[in-house]
Amino acid sequence: MVAVPKIYVNMFGEFSLHTDNAEIRETDSRSRKVWLLLAYLLFHHARPVKPGELMNMLWSEGEKAPGALKTLLYRVRTELDKLWEGAGKELILFRQNGYIWNSDIPLQLDYEEFDRHYDTLAASGESSTEETVALLDLYRGDFLTHFSTELWVTPHAVYYHNLYIESLLGILPVLEENRQFDDMLRLCRAAAAGEPFHEGIHCCLMKAYIGQKKYKEAMEVYTELRDRFQSELGVVPSEEIRSIYAEAARCGSQHILNAESLRENLNEKDSLAGALICDYDFFRVLYQSMARSVLRSGIAVHLALLTMKGRRVEITNEKRWEKLSAHLEETIRHSLRRGDSAAACTTSQYVIMLPQANYENSCRVCERIISGYYKKVSRLDIDINYEVFPIQPDSKENYQWIREPDQP
Repeated sequence: MVAVPKIYVNMFGEFSLHTDNAEIRETDSRSRKVWLLLAYLLFHHARPVKPGELMNMLWSEGEKAPGALKTLLYRVRTELDKLWEGAGKELILFRQNGYIWNSDIPLQLDYEEFDRHYDTLAASGESSTEETVALLDLYRGDFLTHFSTELWVTPHAVYYHNLYIESLLGILPVLEENRQFDDMLRLCRAAAAGEPFHEGIHCCLMKAYIGQKKYKEAMEVYTELRDRFQSELGVVPSEEIRSIYAEAARCGSQHILNAESLRENLNEKDSLAGALICDYDFFRVLYQSMARSVLRSGIAVHLALLTMKGRRVEITNEKRWEKLSAHLEETIRHSLRRGDSAAACTTSQYVIMLPQANYENSCRVCERIISGYYKKVSRLDIDINYEVFPIQPDSKENYQWIREPDQP
């Protein structure tokens, strides 16, 4: 008697079935309903599924047609025949007035394996690194990703996604403490691909790279996240991830410098005319340094906030905003002195630091920038507004160390 091959089913990410000798994937078929029907039967493989239940799942009331279900089942069985000859009729049986998966043929589903690992962890009440990593490795994407809009799929997808994130965030500190950076990096990279805005996962990804002394890669993670936050959310990353970036930058430059190489390292590589356009994180350091200087010297320093917005309707096209923002940045650069500095703080806003400029002069600078922008880019649907305000130093109580000895 020929041994029946075991079937392995993946429902996390791309839906597929395989044996030791053959494999079928949902992308191999042009019919969405063929794979949706197969997924439903596999997910409910422990019980007979009535024809009416299948028809309600597959079609709306007006779409139902006599014989459509039998035709679709024929196509499902034909697809299963690619696993071995005659597999379709062997695998899908009609019993107790319903269609059921043949329980005599060995079957392993990834979501059931996930459940077993999770139940084992919950029953033990302890965090097992090996068990948790095995659970996380099973999650290759959201449950039935390509069918996420189906009413019966959505709650299961949300449930497994929440368990995945919960388990991941719980084990990452343990992996970091145990210096298991290979596992930590692998899990974080997989998770970050599906969670592009999750700062906690990206923090751990950067820490994993730093643990492997891959400082450049850690800095690239931050740069990509920062750009994504600014372009799509109009915000900057948190202080925590910025501090990890600073650690990567510091650790990545540990060689000894002499005075000449230090000066070369500090100088601008491509010095452009006009103002210094820098990252927002660097601008914050400039601001904090200037605030301390203002407290000591009393010299007036003003900030200007330039904001672009649609004149009549909101502009939602991301590429259009990037183009408009690039034009504004170029205008700012050429309208200011080399001693001035500016940074993009959102996709539609720039902040400018104007040393030794009073309020009236700062306003005139902003008006000159706006006038120059409209001469270069004639857009009747864009308004640019500005606000000017002085730098406000922190309380003098925070700067006791800068007072002269004879001051009270």
